[in-house]
Amino acid sequence: MKQNTTTIGRGLLITVCCALVSGCAHVPLPALAGVRSLAVPDVLPLGAISRAHWHTMETNGEASDFVLYRNEFVDQSSDLSPYGRDHIMEIGARLPAVPFPVLVQRSENNSNPELDAARRDLVVRVLTQLGNPEADCRTVVSQAYSDGINSLEAEQDRVLFRSSRQFGGFNGRQGSGLATLYR
Repeated sequence: MKQNTTTIGRGLLITVCCALVSGCAHVPLPALAGVRSLAVPDVLPLGAISRAHWHTMETNGEASDFVLYRNEFVDQSSDLSPYGRDHIMEIGARLPAVPFPVLVQRSENNSNPELDAARRDLVVRVLTQLGNPEADCRTVVSQAYSDGINSLEAEQDRVLFRSSRQFGGFNGRQGSGLATLYR
């Protein structure tokens, strides 16, 4: 009887030691050894990596449609110019369907906060009349998303754009640079 208990004790001790030595190691089943996980594909579909970047750029571009710039007002007043009236009509039509705020570009260096407040009040009043009751909550005076460019920069961009569309490059001389454009 004593020898039988010793044999059972040794068997139990060997089993416990084997369990401790193997730890939590996972030994794959022979049937699943050659199968890879499908959690991460080997090849991602074309455009999958850059799609989020393009979507962010598109969203930011759409948000910039809801900026009323200083040049959309008449001089140093809160009256809208003809383009400003057209733009605010477009904003009023699109506002219920988008989450973006309406930005009224502040005066340069925030030099005239009273004028900025008057312009904001006008924009809120017009948008409310166009059927947007939440216009007061969504209209803010702020710096625009982009600074814009002055007339000299715009002229240079126009010349570069037009010349890049002619003859397949910069005046037909690929990579000739800006010097040949302004001669």
